[in-house]
Amino acid sequence: MATFKPVFPYVKSDGTSRVIIQMLHKRKKKQIKTQIYLTPEDLTRSGKIKSESIKDDVDALIKHYRDAVRALGVAAERLTADQLYDRLTNYSDEGIDFIAYTRSIAEGFKKENKPGMYRNYNAAINSFSDFLQRDSIDINEITSKLLFDYATFLKHSHVRGRKHIIRKTGTRALSLYTGIFKAVINRAKREFNDEDHGIIKVYVSPFSKFKIPTEAPTKKRALSPAQIRLIRDVAIPENAKRAIMARDCFMLSFYMCGINSADLYELPPISDGRITYKRKKTRTRRKDEAEISIKIEPEARAILERYSINGTLMFNKRYSSPDNFNQAINKGLKQVGEMIGIPDLTFYAARHSWATIAVNDCEIDRHVVHRALNHVETAMKITDIYVKEDWSAIDRANREVISYMIN
Repeated sequence: MATFKPVFPYVKSDGTSRVIIQMLHKRKKKQIKTQIYLTPEDLTRSGKIKSESIKDDVDALIKHYRDAVRALGVAAERLTADQLYDRLTNYSDEGIDFIAYTRSIAEGFKKENKPGMYRNYNAAINSFSDFLQRDSIDINEITSKLLFDYATFLKHSHVRGRKHIIRKTGTRALSLYTGIFKAVINRAKREFNDEDHGIIKVYVSPFSKFKIPTEAPTKKRALSPAQIRLIRDVAIPENAKRAIMARDCFMLSFYMCGINSADLYELPPISDGRITYKRKKTRTRRKDEAEISIKIEPEARAILERYSINGTLMFNKRYSSPDNFNQAINKGLKQVGEMIGIPDLTFYAARHSWATIAVNDCEIDRHVVHRALNHVETAMKITDIYVKEDWSAIDRANREVISYMIN
């Protein structure tokens, strides 16, 4: 069987050396170039690699080649060294641009009407491009060392990049962006590698060394019952139309078990006293399409009627997209928050507040609250296949929460 080992025979004028994987097969040596480079500081005095991250990248690459030869089985022994080299280096004729490939995936999400995924992938690759200060990079250059450098960049950057403004992003962006990079690399391996025939175009495994950081706990955004009442009862000047609309949408969300703005934007008409919809955020990821049915209580109906024509809610006529609608709400809520002394008031606080008041003040069972928020309960997936959906428990919970707020 062919053997592989790293060598670095050439030193460039800048002092760096490219790592070469030397293959020995049937007593003939072939050199496979890599995109991994060493500096003198990365080597011991005896000429061995001492950088753990580089060593891991090299070991992962060698493992890929060994796996590829093993996948060929006895066929590998029938190949000459040149033929085996051609099989293993098939990727070198046509590299994969990591940035362009990620953008193509983002465009796919856009066509699939997944704006959240589209924005996240674009934000991630724009940030990475600014870090690199270039618009392309071969996917096999994405090493663990590069990701560690990127993590440092994200934690400390507060500068204007060539094309995009980079702000301090914290754990959230680092976790989100590197998670996307891992998904992109894994997708590329599935798409471009053919282990059965020894074709390995994507050989890097940077996440064997670089661990995606755990996202910091979400800041609790729940408001007290007294604060919800302040929002409900605040006197807003008639000319502050955006603030009025924002306050009404906030309370509508609260009266409808914390409905999201994206779902409010495209809400269907009331039918038999209920509104049944499929939650936009998770409808494509669940077998039940995240469907939920909410009984429309009088408090919610009064608001819906103010913003409807012939029973059709008009938010998607007044605003060009769910994002614009959400931005308008949050701008209006900032005004409302200033009026009543609640800084940084956001629409999502209605959802958090409904759940918190339901559990803490009304002592409603957490499982019912979980269902009302339209979350998936992993432990109940199998049971849910057999149980016919009944919304009455959610109806009772919602009425209890609303009644609690009236007192």
